[in-house]
Amino acid sequence: MHLILRICASAALAILVASCGPSPEFMVVREIDGEAWHRDSMLVFEVTVTDTIATYRVEIDLRHAGDYSYRNLYLGRDVLNAAGTVYEDTVEFQLASPDGRWLGDGIAGLKTLSLAYRKEGLRFPKAETYRFRIQHLMRDEPLRGIHSVALKLYRSDGKN
Repeated sequence: MHLILRICASAALAILVASCGPSPEFMVVREIDGEAWHRDSMLVFEVTVTDTIATYRVEIDLRHAGDYSYRNLYLGRDVLNAAGTVYEDTVEFQLASPDGRWLGDGIAGLKTLSLAYRKEGLRFPKAETYRFRIQHLMRDEPLRGIHSVALKLYRSDGKN
């Protein structure tokens, strides 16, 4: 039954993403096996960039179970190219309001929340492959209740 709910929720997210607004230039979803994200399990997304003039709006879609234990999620994030680190930070994402209501949308006990990678967009200095890496920085090992993480890039300079 749990597998059927996961398939239905994944299909609903795909339909929602496909039907609303512009399509991303890049989108990859990384499923978290057993909704148990280990601290040393870094999620890696490789993005080949050819347009160095464009600014890209980057979003992280986070899907979590309704019984996730916290209102927030701390992530370590970086972007690397062949020469090394281009961007690196730590961020706290709020998953619930102060009164405990989950933010985002959801069905079948899963909630999905789109979060901006940065308020301002990203520009890439060279046409090459960039590696986005994301890992959780919470105390739990493993962190339970995170279903999947998706990375999406949208060209935000009117070239959609």
